Amino acid sequence: MKVAIVHDNTNVTQLLQFLLADLGHEICWHCSVSQKAIDACRANLPDLLLLKLDMPDMPATDLIRQIMSNTPTTIIVISQSVKKQPGRVFEAMSAGALDAFTEPSTDEPQSIQDLKRKISNINSLHKSTSVPPLPIQMQTDKTLPLVAIGASTGGPAALVNVLARLPENPHAVIVVIQHMDKQFSEGMAKWINEQTRIHVEIAQPNQKPKPGVVYFAAGENHLVLKKSGHFDYTAEPVDYPYRPSVDVFFESAVTNWPNKMIGVLLTGMGRDGANGLLSFYNRGMLTIAQNEESCAVFGMPKAAIALNAASKILHINDIGDAINDALRNNGNKS
Repeated sequence: MKVAIVHDNTNVTQLLQFLLADLGHEICWHCSVSQKAIDACRANLPDLLLLKLDMPDMPATDLIRQIMSNTPTTIIVISQSVKKQPGRVFEAMSAGALDAFTEPSTDEPQSIQDLKRKISNINSLHKSTSVPPLPIQMQTDKTLPLVAIGASTGGPAALVNVLARLPENPHAVIVVIQHMDKQFSEGMAKWINEQTRIHVEIAQPNQKPKPGVVYFAAGENHLVLKKSGHFDYTAEPVDYPYRPSVDVFFESAVTNWPNKMIGVLLTGMGRDGANGLLSFYNRGMLTIAQNEESCAVFGMPKAAIALNAASKILHINDIGDAINDALRNNGNKS
């Protein structure tokens, strides 16, 4: 990949350059001024941009929005105190950053290995290919629907928009798969919980989901639904480029959830969730993809639309209302 660095600390920039070169990636440019980064992206767009979260000359959210508006690319924000400022992290992700990470340091060798792993995962995302769609499953008509939502880049803001439009106690189980490291999942659930009427929590192993609750997948491993209807986490498949995977959860739901389902695919890079949404569609369920106009990155929804997996393609402002309408109609396509 071509990688660019925006950071005002020369030592950190040099360490990042060394790590990236060790992984075989090309450093296409680096700078210490936000405006120069905007110009550099226009002149030489990187595949991945590593951006300091607290650049002194411009708020990270403003810089990310300008870059994603004019020259969209994959952005990871880094900071010495990422865990201490989850609100700023989620604001950056809402603006279009894919993820956030603690600044690597030679004093903490694990931080270097963790950043290498993340960059390798993103490299795999750029190289990801489609997998065969799932076979059509039999449909069972029961009363409690499942609303399954997948999101990645730009997801936090999109999720708040959708969930804030739902009633306080919807008669449905709602599960969100957002591409995110485990260290941020608890903070993001709390952040969204403060901005919506619905109770939001992290899905726990062997937990049986209840209606009226939004369950977020913790990072690291993939969330799945077991035949018993309980949640679980699995490391398989280990070769998926990003965790937790939307496709893995969607596919487990198609296999093990006996009731009506609504599948939603929001803004995000790559194609995770496209085949899973197709499996929902093949079961006769309502499937919604966010439209290009309102996406931070029109990757995941675009892939689903290309498979004809979306029965509705909607602006983000209309998706919550469409879910409400479908729940009133017991999850049917129309």
